[in-house]
Amino acid sequence: MTLKRAQELLDKSVGRRVLLVGDLMLDEWVFGSVMRISPEAPIPIVHMPLTEDARIEKPGGAGNVAAILLGLGAAVKVLGIVGDDERGGKLLSELRARGAEVSAVLTDRSRPTTHKVRIIAGRQQLLRIDTERPDPLSPSLAAELRDRLAAEIKEAEAVLAADYAKGALTLLSLPGELVSEVRRAGIPFCADPKPANIELFRGVSLISPNESEALAASRLLGVVPATSGAEAREARTGTSTSPAVISAGRALREKLASEAVFVTRGEQGIAVFSGERRVTVVASHTDAGSVGDGTGCGDAVSAMSTLALAAGAGYVEAAVLANAAGGVVSRFVGVHNPSPAEILDWLGQHPQPPAEED
Repeated sequence: MTLKRAQELLDKSVGRRVLLVGDLMLDEWVFGSVMRISPEAPIPIVHMPLTEDARIEKPGGAGNVAAILLGLGAAVKVLGIVGDDERGGKLLSELRARGAEVSAVLTDRSRPTTHKVRIIAGRQQLLRIDTERPDPLSPSLAAELRDRLAAEIKEAEAVLAADYAKGALTLLSLPGELVSEVRRAGIPFCADPKPANIELFRGVSLISPNESEALAASRLLGVVPATSGAEAREARTGTSTSPAVISAGRALREKLASEAVFVTRGEQGIAVFSGERRVTVVASHTDAGSVGDGTGCGDAVSAMSTLALAAGAGYVEAAVLANAAGGVVSRFVGVHNPSPAEILDWLGQHPQPPAEED
């Protein structure tokens, strides 16, 4: 992709109406340094400085996807669930402040707002504490979420399901007929799925699991990816696409009847399955000393690819932009919302024509 084409697609992304449904969370980040080991147990003591930026709260899960979309210029309507608590209020206030429309978000008085606390020392994440209730929504709330989603489809230019298996997306809240309705409307329906919920996304335009999720999801669909011990190691560390990943990507596309599958592979980039047999590989790059902790890279991929498709990109073009967005995020510790300028800068520094593999 040329920089001119990338600029054109990023410009066309501005103002696109994205309907985002998924698991909303509030992320908390505690930054400090380790000076010694605790005398009480063999654990590091993290010293947190007394500054405002030592402890921050940001939208997480589908909330982080919304923040990324908004940073790229999209108009975002959010559907999901929060608890009837202070954290839920903070999360919705933060999303409103960023420009999201959150009037369709439901409140579940039976569960807390999902909350994650990450303890960071330097560039290393030491500990994460999750407060959540991930069981499925009650039938009444699931039906209400379904009805709100159905009512909003006609105003959307793309639909994105951000699934973290925290209970919002179920067969009741996201039935197959809703997916079919979106596809009949001629707009992209994209999903970043967890393997346990893979059956929900039959017929979507695009799914973008990471490598381990793709392998697990294909097994849940009754397909055992072609792999051996050596191939499994190559899938994790090699620069070429392993037979296991190729088998899983093709199986997911066929079994789900989706138009495309992006398997994100971290430093190995994105394997794009959108043709009959060939796999298009969009390579990634790692700059020495510039790697963060990887948090939010998958969110950036799903957000940017959805927005690119809404702007008229082809699947490989969408993967190139998504890979660049993930590459920008990978440079940071904690979440980061990549800007169009950062994405263009990344592409300028890392020109890489996609390669095809059998």
